[in-house]
Parts: sequence; structure tokens; C-alpha cells
Amino acid sequence: MIEGVFNSLQQAVKSLLSLLKVLVRSNLFLPKLSTSTSKKCFILGNGPSLKTALNLHSPELAKHTLLCVNNFPNTVYFTQLKPVYYLFVASGYYNPESIKHEQDTRDAILKALVENTSWPLTIFCPAAARKNSKFCAYLRQNENLHLDFFNTTPIEGLDFVNKLFFKLGLGMPRPHNVLIPSIMIAINKGFKQINLLGADHSWLPLISVNDKNEALVNQQHFYKDKSESNGKMYKKGEPRSLHQILEKFMLSFRAYFVLKDFAASLGVKIYNCTPNSFIDAFERKNLDEMLLPESAVEDKLTIS
Repeated sequence: MIEGVFNSLQQAVKSLLSLLKVLVRSNLFLPKLSTSTSKKCFILGNGPSLKTALNLHSPELAKHTLLCVNNFPNTVYFTQLKPVYYLFVASGYYNPESIKHEQDTRDAILKALVENTSWPLTIFCPAAARKNSKFCAYLRQNENLHLDFFNTTPIEGLDFVNKLFFKLGLGMPRPHNVLIPSIMIAINKGFKQINLLGADHSWLPLISVNDKNEALVNQQHFYKDKSESNGKMYKKGEPRSLHQILEKFMLSFRAYFVLKDFAASLGVKIYNCTPNSFIDAFERKNLDEMLLPESAVEDKLTIS
């Protein structure tokens, strides 16, 4: 009993701290996200399995509402599939003081967005990106691009308080991975079925430490060869140590359970259509089944 009381007090303190973070870090006046007219969407993650899914199912996927992330605009699939939404969360995309590697990646992606988008595309950006007027002005050169901003403030504590902040768009579980805000945005956009592709998250066997005590992760993406060299992970321009990398991964995997619970409270289903994914929070589904017309999928889900 004492332990239960202690845990409740601990969660209450976390909620209080979350409130303080919201008051200090969140933009309280961001416009509310408009509700989507579609019932389901597909989130295209960065994992290597996405390449196979796209090569096999691009024509079918192009008929659905798609949300892509990070480097997707710099691939041939961007103009083929014409996603409705694009999202990034890393500060390197808009921070003028980011390290050179992040700047080079950012410049290539922004250039692709401006030059290659010939259809209406909503870009979801962290609220902090609004402060970089040059960044916003560059994207707004293309009239097809619309910027929507979201709060990345990490929320922890009592469940009902968390869900209130989530619904109001004032914060989310710690966004250590671009998939976390993507799912949160999709929930708050009113989608009732969210399907995940390229959500491999299979980094754990790919971690190593070299003779210089540098922690490395062979992060594999669908748009690069699998032989991609091991690389460092950075936090505010500094390489992460092994314990920081593992903590980042732990927080990401835990966040998916928080998102699953939040989605369930709103009657939203999240399905992981990624083969061999390490994410253990969401129900697994075969992509072929999820690409069926919405009425057929609903009938299947009702029967099962």
C-alpha cells in the first residue's frame, strides 16, 4: 500500500512538472489541427523494410492518405506517391547552428520539398521552427506547401492529465523518434485507423562500441544501402554514450505503449504492418489486408 501511495505521488509530481514545462515550453496558441475526412492513413517510416513495401505496393498505397517523414522527399517515391503529409521533429532541420552533417541533410530535403512538390502538402514542424523565419520563408516559396506546427514538450505523469495535454496538442510522449509525433499527429487529426510501415526499429543488434569507446549504431534506412557504415548518434551536437543511446531507445519503445493507450481511449486502432518490427506495442497486420477498401477492412476486423 505504501508503495502504491508513493507511486501515485511520484506520478502527481511528474504531472506538475509537465504542467510547468507546458507553460514554459509549449506554444499555447497554436491553431487546432483540422480533422481529416479520411478514416485511415499510412505512416511511412524510415526502416529498411519500407523499400520492399513500396516496390510491391506503390500503386495501391498511392490511393491512400500517406504521411511520410525525414528524408522521404529526397527519394523517387515522393513524386510517385504524392503523400498528403510530411513530418520532421529533429532540430537539425531548422536550427541554423546544427552540425554540418545535419545542415547538409536538411538543405537537400528542403530543396526537394520546394522544387518537387506539385500537389497540396501539409508539413508538420515542431513549434520551435516558427522562430526561424528564414526556414519558414524558404518553404513558403512553394504555394503547395502548408506549414502546421506542433508542440514537442515531453509529457509524463498521471494518465488522465497526460491524455488531456495530448488532446489539447500541448505535448506528447518524449519524441525521441520521428514515429512518435507522427502517430500523435495522426491521432489528433481524427484518423480511426493508423497503419505503420517501415517501423523496423531493429537497432539493438546493430549497436557496437569501438576501441575509442565510441558508441556506434548501424542505422539502416530504406533509402540507403544496408551496408551503411556505423555512425554516432548525437545530442545537441555531442556524440551520445552507450547508456544515452539505450535510454533513448527505451523511451521510444515505452512511448508506443502510451500512444496505444491514448489511441484506444479515442477509439483509434494502430496496426503495425512492418515485418519483423521490434515494436511490441501495436497489433500486427499484413499490409495486403490493410490495403483493401475501407469497408472490406472494417468487415474483416469486425469478424475477427
